[in-house]
Amino acid sequence: MTARLVYDANRNLDLNDDQRKHGPFFYWAQLVRLPNVFTVVADVSAGFLLVSQGPEPLLAWLLVVLAGVAFYWAGMILNDVFDLEIDRVERPNRPLPAGNICSIRARWIGWALLAIGILLGTLSGMLPNQTHPTTWLPAILSVVLAAAVYAYNGPLKNTPLAPSTMGFCRMLSFLLGTAPVLILPHMSGEPFRDQYIIAIALGLGLYIMGITLMARDEATSPNIAAEQSPNLKVGLVVMVIGAGVLAFAPRTALPDIQKTWYLSASRHFPFLIGMIVYPIVLRAYRCLRRPTPERIQMMIRSGILTIIPFSAAIAMLAAGPIWGLAIFTLIVPAFLLSAKLRMT
Repeated sequence: MTARLVYDANRNLDLNDDQRKHGPFFYWAQLVRLPNVFTVVADVSAGFLLVSQGPEPLLAWLLVVLAGVAFYWAGMILNDVFDLEIDRVERPNRPLPAGNICSIRARWIGWALLAIGILLGTLSGMLPNQTHPTTWLPAILSVVLAAAVYAYNGPLKNTPLAPSTMGFCRMLSFLLGTAPVLILPHMSGEPFRDQYIIAIALGLGLYIMGITLMARDEATSPNIAAEQSPNLKVGLVVMVIGAGVLAFAPRTALPDIQKTWYLSASRHFPFLIGMIVYPIVLRAYRCLRRPTPERIQMMIRSGILTIIPFSAAIAMLAAGPIWGLAIFTLIVPAFLLSAKLRMT
C-alpha cells in the first residue's frame, strides 16, 4: 500500500498543468503515435501503386490502407499495454501509467484492432472486379502480420530478435499493400515475375530494423560513450544496408516491367533514394560520435518519417509523379503532429 501511495504521489507530481488540460483525443493520439500512422498509409499505398500503377480498384486500396492502420495502431497500443509495469517506473507520464486511459480498455481495443485488420485485409482481396481476380493473399499476410505484431510486443520484446521482428512487420505492411492486386503464379500459370517487390519490401524491413536497433539506446545516458553500446553502430550499418537494398531493388525487375516505369531503375531511382537517406545517415553518424538521448530521439524521429519519402519514390517509380507527390504530402501532417506528440 505504501509503495502504491508513493507511486501515485510521484505520478501526480509528474503531471504538469499543461497535461491536465488535454482531452481524451490527445491521450489516444499519443498512445497510438498518431504522427507515425502517415508512414503506414504511405508504405501500404506505395505497395498498392507499385503493382497496380494507379489507385484501382479504389475500394481495395482503401480497405488495405485501413487494414494497415489498424495493425499499426494495435501494435502501438499493445506495446504500452505490455510495458505498463515498466512505464510506471521509467515513463510515468505516458497515457496508461498516468491513468489518462484505462489499461483494460486499451488492451481490448488493441486486440480488437488486430481482428479488424485481419477482416479488412481479407475483404480487400475478396472484392470482385474486372481487372484482378479475388485472392486470399491479403488474408494470409494479415494473419502473419497480426502474429508478428503480437510477437514483437509480447514474447520477443526484450530479446535480440525484437529489431528484426519490427523490420519484418514493416516488410509485411508494404507487402500487404501489394497483395490485393498481385497476381500469383498459380493464378496466371506463369512463373513469378515480381521478385523486385520482395526486394523492395526487404529493403524497407532492413532499414526499419536498423532504426529499431538504434532506438534501443534512446534512453542512453549522455555520459555513456558510443563504443559501450553496439546498438548504434550495428543499427547504422543495417540501416545503410537496407537503404542500399531498397535503392537497387527495382533493378531486379524484368525489362518489360521496367519499360512501364516513370523512373530509371538503374540511375534515377537509386539516386533519389540516396538523396533521401543521406541526411539520416549523417545524423545517425553524429549520434554515434556523441550519443546523447536528444540526438538519438531526433534521429529516430527523422528516420521514421523518412519512410514517407521512400514510399513516395516507390509510388513515383511505377505510378508517376502525381501519385509520388500525393504520397509525399503525407510528410506535412506527420511532421506537424510529431512536434506535439511523441513517435516512440
